[in-house]
Amino acid sequence: MKSSIRSKLFLIVYGIILAFIAGLILLNNSFLENYYVTNRKASLVEAFTEVQSVDLKNDNLNYSFQEIEDDYNINIQVLEQIEEFDENYLWTNFNEVPNVFVRLYGNRFNIPDGVLGRIIYDFNNQTIITESSYATEVSDLSDAEYSAYLMDIQSEYNISDDDTQVAALCVSKTVEGENSVYYVMTVTFQSIHDSIKIFNSFTIIVGFFFMVLSFIIMYFISYSFTNPILQITKIAQEIAKLNFSTTVDIKTDDEYEDLGNSINTMSSQLEENINKLQLSNVRLAKEILHKTDVDKMRREFIASASHELKTPLSLIMGYTEALKLPDIDSITKEEYLGIILDETNKMDNLVMELLNVSQLESGNKQFEYKDMNIKKLIVETKKLFNLVFEEKKINCEIDLEDLVINSDYSNLQTVLTNFINNAINHVDNKRYIKISAKHKNANTIRISVYNTGENIPESDIKHIWDSFYKVDKARTRSYGGQGLGLSICRTILDILGYDYGVDNLEKGIEFYFDVYIS
Repeated sequence: MKSSIRSKLFLIVYGIILAFIAGLILLNNSFLENYYVTNRKASLVEAFTEVQSVDLKNDNLNYSFQEIEDDYNINIQVLEQIEEFDENYLWTNFNEVPNVFVRLYGNRFNIPDGVLGRIIYDFNNQTIITESSYATEVSDLSDAEYSAYLMDIQSEYNISDDDTQVAALCVSKTVEGENSVYYVMTVTFQSIHDSIKIFNSFTIIVGFFFMVLSFIIMYFISYSFTNPILQITKIAQEIAKLNFSTTVDIKTDDEYEDLGNSINTMSSQLEENINKLQLSNVRLAKEILHKTDVDKMRREFIASASHELKTPLSLIMGYTEALKLPDIDSITKEEYLGIILDETNKMDNLVMELLNVSQLESGNKQFEYKDMNIKKLIVETKKLFNLVFEEKKINCEIDLEDLVINSDYSNLQTVLTNFINNAINHVDNKRYIKISAKHKNANTIRISVYNTGENIPESDIKHIWDSFYKVDKARTRSYGGQGLGLSICRTILDILGYDYGVDNLEKGIEFYFDVYIS
């Protein structure tokens, strides 16, 4: 089973607390007693530095020693040896020690005289420093005048009590021509085994309380530690699903916040790169589709161009063969030559239109942008068709606003010419055409050519801009159309970046394009 960071954090903290409690108990049992005894002995050595400075002939002797005893919690005995031990004397017990000293300071009930006499005896006979002795020399205090030893002694009144110990610092002061002075400074302490047990019990109780308290504290602390991680994990899972809408929101002013910001930066960059990749894929797909469409259009274009050329070529060949007949009269010959010339002109127009389409689609045809008056453009273009309008009795009206645009005059006139030609070829018996140029909105001017006549079937509207597409092939053939005029218009308007289209109206058809003005 997968464990969470929060549970691991709990276990680590509790493990540290338990290890600390167990280590504290182990250290108490192993080292506390020795540390305590050593510390108390050290206090005797420290206290002697003050005892040493007390003048034994001063009237305030008792006050000075009492102050030192209170400060260090020790007992002080100051002895002056007034007699020498008999050279034949051998120590047997504490009750038979000769009285060779006087007490300058100290309470005889603290240490019996027999014990003090034995200490003086050991100093005199130098048995205090033998290998079997119970004393340790204090080198920091020992010199030509002083000899100092630390020892553990048992007073006669507690010799049978193993739980009571007396640690003593015994110092002898020997000055030539004077009696020797002995300082016996003691500290009495009970065995601290019971104290260690009490302290261990207290440690366990405090540790238990601390564990309960730490549980509560760690609950909130672990939440503050793990919540950012959980949030980052959730966001990372969303990023793995390519969902970049959510971001890490951590305000802790530490490494978590830095990590969250890094995740957000990574997410933004990843989203940006993926979007670029998707756009590249879409663009590539469009390019592949466009290439496929171009190849298809090229094949259709070649097939259509071949078909359009085949008909006039067949007619030319047929009538040329007919001209070879010996019995053909001059009138028929003139008729046949007229048909050949007419078909030749149609082929010439077809080739020129094909060349124009090729130049536009390949980008070889240059566009020259300049400011122009739309009204002037339309009026001049209409003049090109005035003879046709009169010949076919077509009523052509214009509804124009005097507007200036920046565009290519020649190519716009080509578009208008094809629109007007298309209107002339498809106008009905009402013989009405209207050319308009008006504001569509504040930034757009719509130029349109309307003619009365039949609507274009909806299934054909999306194809009328294709090369060689003819809605009514028989009628188109009758007026010599090749199906390239609207294709040329589409290419020009696409290059200019203008919107264009055709609308079936109630009584006719309207072709239009929109010019944008700044």
